[in-house]
Amino acid sequence: MRSIIGKAACTLFFGAAAVVGARGQAAKNPPAPGRAVSLRAELRPGEVLRYELEGSASFLPQSDVEGASVWPPRGPCDYSLTAIVTLRPQAADKDGNTPVEATYSDARVTSVRCAPLSETEFQKRLASLQLAPVTFRVGPHGETGLIHFGEKYFNYWNGGDLLRKVTLDLLQTEFSPHPVAPGASWKPRGQFATSKDYGLHELELSAADIKFRSLLQVAGDSCAWITSKYVFSPLDVAASATTREGRVLQGGGNNAVAAVLEISLLLNNASHHVAWVHRSQTIDNRLTLAASTDEADDPPGEDPAPEANPNDPDMDAPDSDNPVPDVVFNRPDTGHHPFMSFHFREEARARLLPSTSAMEWLAALRRFEQAPEPETGTTPGAVAAKPSAAGPLVQAAKPVKKATRVAVDSDTLLSTPAGFTRYEKSLCRDAWFCASASVALPGQVDVLEDTPLRTVYLARRNDVTISVAVGPALDRKYPGLTEDEELQKHARYYLSNYVWMAVKPGIGTSFSSATLDGYPGMIVDFSATQRGLADMHGMLALILTPWGKVVPVSCASDHAPSAELESLCEQVITSVSLRR
Repeated sequence: MRSIIGKAACTLFFGAAAVVGARGQAAKNPPAPGRAVSLRAELRPGEVLRYELEGSASFLPQSDVEGASVWPPRGPCDYSLTAIVTLRPQAADKDGNTPVEATYSDARVTSVRCAPLSETEFQKRLASLQLAPVTFRVGPHGETGLIHFGEKYFNYWNGGDLLRKVTLDLLQTEFSPHPVAPGASWKPRGQFATSKDYGLHELELSAADIKFRSLLQVAGDSCAWITSKYVFSPLDVAASATTREGRVLQGGGNNAVAAVLEISLLLNNASHHVAWVHRSQTIDNRLTLAASTDEADDPPGEDPAPEANPNDPDMDAPDSDNPVPDVVFNRPDTGHHPFMSFHFREEARARLLPSTSAMEWLAALRRFEQAPEPETGTTPGAVAAKPSAAGPLVQAAKPVKKATRVAVDSDTLLSTPAGFTRYEKSLCRDAWFCASASVALPGQVDVLEDTPLRTVYLARRNDVTISVAVGPALDRKYPGLTEDEELQKHARYYLSNYVWMAVKPGIGTSFSSATLDGYPGMIVDFSATQRGLADMHGMLALILTPWGKVVPVSCASDHAPSAELESLCEQVITSVSLRR
């Protein structure tokens, strides 16, 4: 048996990214024609900025030949996580460098499936990020870096480094060399492409640009929408292989790598802070191996060893967390050129958490994320104006998908209280379960989030504002329990994972059995912490259906608990109607 190692493939398949480019329109007002603005962020000593972070990554190796493998095993691997980062800029030093202290908190792994690491080990690595602040540096010309960070490259199997990478994106300050108008584009000077990105450090940049897409109104704030794109041309290099004695085999094959990196961000024109970032990285790496060499090339019964390379940080450290896969397989002399492909994708978002009106702001950002690309047939930089009668949140909250609709009483055979409007939400999890839940909502109603699994409404009456979430339908997975015991378990699971806008799991304070629309149910009073750090209070209703699902409906607010708020949520919860 003979083995070879495609060395070049190992060094390049981790890196660049392709952002989800369709970034829709939150509320927008057209800028003055030809108006040029300076696209520059500021980091002022003494201020405190908080962002919620979301990140995910996946690495998938594939082969066309039986027996091919990556060693040590590195894939498939995918994970997702969330956290809060608090940034505290310090005074600049004598060289003009501004230290920025970053403190990470509430870091949580939302999913992980990774061959190199157990779930427990992955969570421990992420938890270690919260043990001490991380200090970043912003140079006098806007260049970013880390202070006292001993690693040469970011570790792709540690979610903490993904969070550090998106934090570097948040610290960019220089976007345009001079004031520019919407529609303008120019060459970047290296923003976002960090030298610590292991997958990019050997690739050749073939094209790059930054574009000022438009001026948007997001929850009442004027923001510049900026996109940037880096294209790394396909790099085709020889894939070397060596014997155990260190002799290089000729004609080992070739390694082709292509990558794209795109960043989309919102820059607040009033505060000069980065308000939102979306970063997504992809690399596609194809390793093709030549036909087998003569048996005499290697001593019988011996396997080749990797070639020593002082420029490759992982060749002398096979257990390193920046993995370099060894491609191993049988190579019959058939003239066939076997290959392996490695696909890496990394995506992250950061959303500014304002000290006030966090719910409206984050709702507008999520609406912006979900909306399609704006029309491009208008004057460069111009955007469609919305009717002036609608407020910014109303404009930001109009639904894109039609998972919800206004329902009439004849649809549900229930009466809707005066001053309320009944909305119907379709809950279709799979081919076996599809139902509709309707709920009566008071006052002015806006749709904040509308997906096939869940819809969130914002209802305002007088001075009280509530958020009402319908869905997602939960699988019944606690056999052998009484109805109350099962509902309590589902309630705790929902509060731990699905409270809308909560930064930490919600806490149930009371559990009461109830009959909701004729089905066994439970009403739970709960409290939670909103992402803007405000206290949330509300009610959760769960309906135990005979179809193998539990349907949740929650009503919450960041107002202080009051009789009016409790009465309003009770009216919403008890109005629920479910039909299949």
